[in-house]
Amino acid sequence: MSVRQRGFGLLETLLAVALGAMVLAGVSQLFAAAYQAWRWQGAALQMQGDARLVLKRMAEDIRMAGMFGCLQLDDADFASATAAQAFAAPVRIAAGQLSLVVAELPGHSGAADWTLLTDCQSTARVEDGRALGDAGRMAIPISRLVYQLSGTSLMLVRGRSRQPLLEDVRALRVWQLEDGRIELELELHQTAHALTQYHRLSVALRNGPMAP
Repeated sequence: MSVRQRGFGLLETLLAVALGAMVLAGVSQLFAAAYQAWRWQGAALQMQGDARLVLKRMAEDIRMAGMFGCLQLDDADFASATAAQAFAAPVRIAAGQLSLVVAELPGHSGAADWTLLTDCQSTARVEDGRALGDAGRMAIPISRLVYQLSGTSLMLVRGRSRQPLLEDVRALRVWQLEDGRIELELELHQTAHALTQYHRLSVALRNGPMAP
């Protein structure tokens, strides 16, 4: 009496291996596509968040431009003509660049371009550089802040200090509308993910229209 042998033959084994390889390849492609989509989404969210933070910072400085103490300044209040010209046009716009003259926050210990000495009642004097307050007059340090595009980096220049704020910037566009509002637009491009974004913000000046 013969015994029938059971099991897989060579053909069945090869077919199973081929089918398994096809399924594994499909799963690998799905996993790779999902991973690439996850990386792309993460990069997009990171770019969006960084751009919003930079635009928020720029907007805060724009709103502070031209806010110099509590008295109206006259030409005789300036120690130099350069300071008078800077204060007269605290917002300047150029290609890929925005220049602002702003009062520094309280406690700022760094270098300043000018110092406003005032008692907020009757006297005010703008000195070049950093100066100390005296009896009855407070000292308000004032600096020129320059946002400018250097290659693909958005830089903040304050005196001799250069601080990188944002990378992968293709263009910085700034223009002023007739009502005085400042329009900001950042064009970002990340080559690794072939990702391009545009971020725009409109900022109203507290002191009204100013000469570009």
